[in-house]
Amino acid sequence: MKPIFENIEVAINSSLKIQTFTHGESCELTNWHIHPEYELVYVKNGNGTLQISGKNIPYTDGVLLFLGPNIPHADFGNKDNSDNFEVVIQFGKEFLEDKLVVFPEFKGINKLIKDSKHVIIFKKKIKNRYGQRFEALQKMDDTQRLLSFIGILHSLSTTNYNKLIAAENTINTIKSQDVMRLEYIFEYVNKNYADKISIGLIANLIGLTSNSFCRFFKHNTNQTFVQFLNQFRTKKALEFFIQNNSSVSEVMYKCGYNDPSYFTRQFKKYQGNVPSFYITKD
Repeated sequence: MKPIFENIEVAINSSLKIQTFTHGESCELTNWHIHPEYELVYVKNGNGTLQISGKNIPYTDGVLLFLGPNIPHADFGNKDNSDNFEVVIQFGKEFLEDKLVVFPEFKGINKLIKDSKHVIIFKKKIKNRYGQRFEALQKMDDTQRLLSFIGILHSLSTTNYNKLIAAENTINTIKSQDVMRLEYIFEYVNKNYADKISIGLIANLIGLTSNSFCRFFKHNTNQTFVQFLNQFRTKKALEFFIQNNSSVSEVMYKCGYNDPSYFTRQFKKYQGNVPSFYITKD
């Protein structure tokens, strides 16, 4: 089965994406998928099967694993126990190349990240040793999370992490040109979502006709480009509403919308509430 290309959205003014899930708040299922970001996953307990690059690897009593970019995989968590807890940390190559790599003190961390391209499954005792540090991320602010994450990477890099699983990169499952096109599209939208973005513009940028682009995008992401763009923009709008008490019109324009009615419909469709729900009443 061909994996769906997943877009990982990092919040405004953040270097990485950290999500925590309890038994009743599961990670949104994406089934068989890939993404160009690195992913570190901690599952506190329960039993399951890791489906990675055509391999099925069973685990018991939770798992801690680290995988590199563009490795096909399914979701890792489980609902066996009511006290289960899952942490998913994702970051792009720019976080490594522009930030971590410039510090010579992070030599061990950089080796750990390099090894993740083969998928690292840590020993059970390592998962248990650092479990509380993963679980503590839930109550931290963004700065504390970043510092704690770097500390976790350093600690993991000093361990004998033992199991490296050979994994096929997407070059064997999705044409490398398609991967590069999708990465370009997501990066372009991330940088230009406040501007006018048309299907014709994006298609021209990646060398396709509009019809070919629409088929290409739907085939690789399981959604239309318009659906993706509206979902992306409304998530950004939600971040703006949460960060400060901006007016609806200010947020609307910041996120590339010009029609208040259309903005309201799309925001409610993808975020579950109308924009005015997030405006503080004096």
